[in-house]
Parts: sequence; C-alpha cells; structure tokens
Amino acid sequence: MRLFFRAAASVFLFLSLSAAMAQQQTVMIGVAAPMSMAPGQSMRDAVQFALEHINHQGLRIDGKSVTLKMFLVDDKNDPNLAVLGARAAVSAGVVGVIGHLSTDTSVAAAKVYSDAGIPQLSPTAAGREFTRQGYQTVFQLLGHSEHAAPYLAETAIKMLRAKRIMLIDNDTSLGRELARNFGTAVTRLGGNLVDTDRINFKSSDFNNAVSKIRNSDADLVFFAGVVPQSSALAARFQQIGLHTQLLLAGGAINPQFPQKSEEYPDGTLVLVQGNPVEKAPDFKRLEKEYRQKYTSPLIPLTWVAYDAVAMLVEAMKRTDSLSPSVLSVALHQMKYSGLSGSISFAADGSRDNPRYTLYRAEQKTWKTLNTLP
Repeated sequence: MRLFFRAAASVFLFLSLSAAMAQQQTVMIGVAAPMSMAPGQSMRDAVQFALEHINHQGLRIDGKSVTLKMFLVDDKNDPNLAVLGARAAVSAGVVGVIGHLSTDTSVAAAKVYSDAGIPQLSPTAAGREFTRQGYQTVFQLLGHSEHAAPYLAETAIKMLRAKRIMLIDNDTSLGRELARNFGTAVTRLGGNLVDTDRINFKSSDFNNAVSKIRNSDADLVFFAGVVPQSSALAARFQQIGLHTQLLLAGGAINPQFPQKSEEYPDGTLVLVQGNPVEKAPDFKRLEKEYRQKYTSPLIPLTWVAYDAVAMLVEAMKRTDSLSPSVLSVALHQMKYSGLSGSISFAADGSRDNPRYTLYRAEQKTWKTLNTLP
C-alpha cells in the first residue's frame, strides 16, 4: 500500500510540475551591437537592466508566466557581420531586436528582420535611410538627420554667429546625410560654407582636414562623426593650438557625458537627442542602481535602449501576444512615456516630434544650454 501511495504521489508531483512548466515560457529579446565599443556595451547593459526589472516585476502573456532573456549579437559594427548576426537572432527565435548601433549596420540587417516579421528597434541609428526602405518592422527611437540638421545649422548661424563654416563628415550613411542636410540648412539661413572634407570613420589622419580648416580661415567646424574619432579630432585641435569652434551631433558624446567633457575643449557644442539626461524621471535612483551593477557608460543611449525594451514589452501586454508581427503592429500605434521622453512613430517607423538638448563644454564638464524645439 505504501508503494502505491508513493507512486501516486510521484505521479501527482510529476503532473503538477508538468502543468507548472506548461504555464511558463522563456522569451528571447535580441541585442545587436559592437561589444568592443563603449556605446555597444552600454546598449547591452541597458537591455539587461530593463530585462531584470521586468522579470522582477513579473510578466504574464496569454496566461503564461514569461521570463525574458537576452540573445546577444556582437556585429563589430560591420554591415556584413550585422547580416550574419541578424540571421542568428532570427534562428534563435527572438521576438524583437534592440539594435544595431550604427545606421549602416541597422540598414544592412533590416531586411533579415523584415523577412522574418521581427520588430527591430534601434536606440541609436539616426540616418534617414534606416526608415526609407519601407519595412514595417523598423522603429527608429532617435530623430533622424532631417530633424537634427536644421537645429545644428541654427545653432551655428543664429547662436554662435559663425561667419565662415567648414563641414566635415565621417563617410558613413548618417555622416553623409547629416552633412548634406546641415549644408543645405546653412545655405538657406544665409550662412557661408567655406569648405568641406571627408574623413573615413576608421581613420585617425586629420592632417588634410586641419590644413583645410587653416587655409579656409573657418571660425566654426561642424563634424558629422562619432566617438572616438570626434574626440580624437578635438584633441588634435588642442595639440596644434587650433581655436576654431567645434560643433558636434549626439553620436560624438564621450563615455563620461555629462559629468566630464574629456578631450573636448571648452566651448565645444553638442546637440544630443532627448531632454536633459539629468532630468530623466527617477534619474538619481536609477543611476545609482545601474552603476552598482555595470561599468559601461550611463549616457543618453542607455535610457533610449531601456525604453526600447520597455516599449516592446508594453506591446506584448497590450496585445497579450508574443507574435512578432502582432508586436510590430502594436508598436506603430503606441505613444509611450519613457525615461528618454515621449515616444511614438510615424508610418515609416521614424520617431515623431523628437526633442534635442544643446550642451556646451565648460570647465571640463557639459552644461545644458537649451532644449529644442
């Protein structure tokens, strides 16, 4: 009789565990970025930070308890590797992807995700090309270059009163786009564009650019590039005693932003996506918690990547679904209030009504000047 009860108890326990397991599900969210770069590390850790918060709170979709896990793709900021990484993420069964870091890698991978019906939310790709491909799975959490360029031009002409402007880009999709739109806006505002140059994003040879700056007698240089190249260019300015004003876009912020301006000389201006980072809701508590867990930079990108995860999960809740195609439809319809501000998307997946904050390097730190619009 005891053997009978033991066997019955074992069967009951097995059935109970089986029933519990049937009510649980692990769901993968992809993260695609270069792990050798500080912004890529920040994106990875921001996603993990968000997943931990959501898992701690508990998530139930379609009657099942859901645990979220990260599927990491290190694309080394290379378009070819981005495509391979995207295919790996699709094969792993991710329900959405946060990434990629650059416009070039995001564009390269977009078709893979589109063919699989998987939403791709990029916290950093600001090139207009990203949303011009017509994919309904693409979501751009930054304002694209056609938003940013006019504000940069107005800063140069109306605020800094620049008389002679030189334009340099880093020969990437975003860099070329931003430079072209900036030049058009400068001309429209009656500014004087005295020269242009292009530096490959992998190069540290600034000699030709510096010669052009000197020969053109430019009083302001706008560099459409990102770190670490932008900070290296600024360091070169200081090494040779070049006092030309430097204007930058958000991808140029250094890892210690906004506490330290590092290599950037005082007077450097940078236009950053979103409201002032120090005014983000619950910033002090989240900053403390993040720094206790991670060593990667806590920069505006961190908040945007965190919001990307939160939006994807909110789409799951609203639809009670884990189907990627259903989540894409929901994301198009959402207006979400996140750490980086209010986020909604136009029909092509670009961000509606993005806001920007202008910072200036003063006494080796970044000071907030104003928010646009």
